[in-house]
Amino acid sequence: MAKRKSSPVAYFEGDQYDAGIMASAGISVAFENDRPASSRAGAFPPPGQMPGAEPSSVVPDESLYAGLTDLMPWGEGNDFPQRIVELYNRDPIIPTTLGKLSAMLVSRGIMAVEVDIDEKGNEVVRKLTGDQAVIDAVNAFIDSRKFKLYLREMAGDATWFFNGFPEMIVSKDRSIITELHPLNAEECRWCRMSPTGNLPHIYLDANWPRHSAQQAKKIQAIDPYHPDPVGWLRDQSVYNCVYPIRFPTPGKRYYALPHHYSLVESGWLDVHLGIPAYKKHVMKNQMALKYHFKVDKDYWPMLYGEKYTKATAEGKRALKVKWLESMNKQLTDVTKAGNSIITDVTWDQVNKMFKDHITITAIPDPLKDGKFIEDNMEATAQIFYALNVDPAMVGFAGGDKMGAKSGGSDKREAYLIALQMLSPFRDMLLEPLMFVAEYNGWKAALPKLGFRFRDTILTTLDTGAGTTKKLS
Repeated sequence: MAKRKSSPVAYFEGDQYDAGIMASAGISVAFENDRPASSRAGAFPPPGQMPGAEPSSVVPDESLYAGLTDLMPWGEGNDFPQRIVELYNRDPIIPTTLGKLSAMLVSRGIMAVEVDIDEKGNEVVRKLTGDQAVIDAVNAFIDSRKFKLYLREMAGDATWFFNGFPEMIVSKDRSIITELHPLNAEECRWCRMSPTGNLPHIYLDANWPRHSAQQAKKIQAIDPYHPDPVGWLRDQSVYNCVYPIRFPTPGKRYYALPHHYSLVESGWLDVHLGIPAYKKHVMKNQMALKYHFKVDKDYWPMLYGEKYTKATAEGKRALKVKWLESMNKQLTDVTKAGNSIITDVTWDQVNKMFKDHITITAIPDPLKDGKFIEDNMEATAQIFYALNVDPAMVGFAGGDKMGAKSGGSDKREAYLIALQMLSPFRDMLLEPLMFVAEYNGWKAALPKLGFRFRDTILTTLDTGAGTTKKLS
């Protein structure tokens, strides 16, 4: 479609109508044309050239990890964690909410305690007592900067992927484990299962799904289900190994599938991402048009007479552009603000009625109709449900309340329930630490040794305090 750039108005040739835009006046104009149908512009492309074809499905390219014959790809293209990070980071809610869950897992850190059972079968948590040298060693380990780094990173991998690959570093004399080193889950891949059903090692590479045979690092892995994993590690000659942690999901032996991935499979993530993309497109590309003029083809002979009827196609187009420029000047001249527009009508002898040659229609603003707001709220609610987060925790009510804030009691109870629901994930983080306690001899010296997370719990005002500190 040709566009005249030198004019203060834009003119486009179409099929049944030509179009004119007076952007400064906020008016679009449709000119009913009288050109032969065969010469009209703007025909649709043939069906074979129409856009919208589905992209081909991802086919795993084994050449990307050739040489690692026993590698078990993570996802169809060996890029599941990379893909889920890319997808989720397009959404304004998911990364923040997963970050909050990770923060809730770690809370204020952990402390070593003495765990006992009273006569009624209830758990009793006390201050750790016993061999002070061992207690100091335990506290030095869990208070170290590296262990706090382990907690933060493993909490993130647990919430994002339901998988974690902490690495244990053994001392030179193999007497103790000196630290837990968090490996990035997205950089780890399992080997294939051995004939005996074991997973003996992982491959570590920062370049997945691609890799270089020289860069992929092979690290031995501990089987958490081994009858004596501590004794097994003592018999090995390695000084580092991985203790895998995972939240079990049915049918996934190698890599647990996070429940929240259902957002991708169900299409709700597409809905939540599509709505702001639509709004952005409308706001970026929409002109502030307030009125639309529709001009009848019989108007021009009546206005210009033979000057129009005997003109060439280009001459007729020039007359219409001239009319547009004149109309635009009249409507945008500040000295003529408030003037009325006079349109011509003629008597139709055949239909016995007056005929309007110019029809004026007001254009509604699509940004004021709240389009898709309810769909966006429903998609937001589905995201919170998939993440196993009560929307009350973040003040989202949804439905006809349109995200109105809920009361403090709702938030407090939702938070307490969430802490209980996160208990299995906290056990995941503590499992390697309990292994360290056995390997380092802490458990033998302190049989009732346990670890608990320190939480700050909101309370009601009638307790006399706004918060209270709890162990969980």
